[in-house]
Parts: sequence; structure tokens; C-alpha cells
Amino acid sequence: MNKKNVPKLFVHKGIFALVCIFLLLTPASIASATVSGGRLTSGFYEIYISTASFFLTETQIPSTLLAESLSLPMTGTRDGKNKHLEKISPFLLLAAGILAGFNPCLLAVMAFLASVTLVKHGKREDMLKITLGFSAGIFAMYMIAGMSILSVVNFLPEIQESFIGASILIIALLGFWHIFDGYWLKKHARTTFRTPKPLKNFMGKMDQNSLVSLSFLSGSMFSLVKAPCVGAIFLSLLSILATKTDIVKGTLYIGIYHIGLLIPVIVLGLLLAFGLSPNKVTEFRERWRVEIRLTTGIILISVAWLMQLGVI
Repeated sequence: MNKKNVPKLFVHKGIFALVCIFLLLTPASIASATVSGGRLTSGFYEIYISTASFFLTETQIPSTLLAESLSLPMTGTRDGKNKHLEKISPFLLLAAGILAGFNPCLLAVMAFLASVTLVKHGKREDMLKITLGFSAGIFAMYMIAGMSILSVVNFLPEIQESFIGASILIIALLGFWHIFDGYWLKKHARTTFRTPKPLKNFMGKMDQNSLVSLSFLSGSMFSLVKAPCVGAIFLSLLSILATKTDIVKGTLYIGIYHIGLLIPVIVLGLLLAFGLSPNKVTEFRERWRVEIRLTTGIILISVAWLMQLGVI
């Protein structure tokens, strides 16, 4: 990216973020509000409305009818666990993980690792070792993070509402970021999800004698520095599971999701080891990355919206 384009990029992203926060908090909070004895309670802020009590007094609406009309299916409470979310289909989680595995960031790093490995070592076994270690590193890091967050939220139920509110905001911002990145890719053919050069240099200089351990470390670091790109869908799932399931079920669901996430990575690693050209992977990624970014962004914003409305 040209240096003169860098300020323009930050200005665009800053304006975009402010607009997105306003759009998320204002209409969603109004739509999810419920009137309780003259007080309007929403997901993010509270406003006292005296006209509500006046209207209810003058029109003399029966309390039972009022209670039924305010119990909208879209605005459920978060007290306790929603029964329909306590049991989630493992196949649905596996499918979601597989779809999330077709991520431009994952495709790019696998093509990079394959090109470096095949040029430097030229052995099929080395690519298999890197695929195994890299996948295990991603799995271990996200499982540790997921179990830690699940444990904290379950042992400290008083922070659940704050956790949900923060998660909604982060998920929505990540969704808008993905959409913005799709626009930026379309216009400038460059992504805003940049891989740090130190990480690239580390992955490019892995020694043949310790490929598994170094690739494991590379996968762990990659999952952290590329979390906005790779882990956005995982954050959405984690935010739902943290308040809807216990630690054991939540850990099982997270594990199933990440097995699905790594299936495309492992399959791609096998294909690269047995002759698939890294250039083919790069061509596929560049052809579909805009569509993948836009789809991911829409999914994230939809999840954040539904969480704000209390549907999930």
C-alpha cells in the first residue's frame, strides 16, 4: 500500500467505525426495549418516559393483555439459559467450522508455508509436519482461550451482562471491518488484515529439525495476531455459549467447531504436500476473498443484531 494511502485508510476506517457504533446501539436498543412500570429498559441504556404511564392509565389497557403484548418472541430475557440454545446440533457446529475454515487469511498462510517449505526442503513429509503442527497450534490456542472465557463467565455470573454487551459491540465492529475490507480489496486489491512481518519471517525460517514444534508455535502466534480475521466467527459462538451452556458442554461445542475449522486446513495441507501448486491456492483466494469477506461481515452483524434483540 502506498504511504499516501495510509492516512486515507485510517480516516475511512475511523469514520466507518463511528457510524457502525451509532447504527448498532441506537435502533437495536430501541427495538429491544421493554416498558416496565413507566421505565424504558434497553440493552445498552435506560430512559425514563412519563408518557408511557399516562398512556397506559388513560387507555386502561388490561394488565394481562399488556403483559402478553410486551412478551415479544424477539425480545427474550437473558436470565438463566435459553432452553432452545442449550442443545446445539454437533453437525451444525461442524458445518459452521468447515465454512469458517475457507478463510482468506488461512488460505494465504497455508500457501505461503507451502511455497517456503517446498522451495527450501522439497519434501512431502515436511509439508505434512508443518500442516500437523500449525493446525495443532491453532486448535490449542483457541481451546485455551475458549475454556478460560467460559470458566470466568460461569464462575462470575455477575459479569455476564457486561460480557454480552462488550461481545455484541466487538462482533458488530468486526463485521463492519470485514465488509470494509471487502470494499478495500475491491478498490485497491490490498487487504487491511495484514500479517506482521516478524511472524512471516519466523514462519519462513523454520528449521527442518524442529518443524513440528516451530509450526505449532507459528499456529499459536497466527491465531492470536490474526484473531480479527480468523477468530471473529469463533467469538460469536463463544459469546453465545458463555451464557447458554455450562463449561463442559461449552468446551465440547468449541472443540467440535474447531475440528470443523481445521478440516479445510488439513485437507489443503495434504493437497499441497501431494502436488497442488501454491499458486492455485493463491488464485482461488484472490478470486473469492471479496465475497468471503462480505459474507462473513453480514453474518457477524446479523449475529450481533440478534444478540442485541435477545433472540440468541
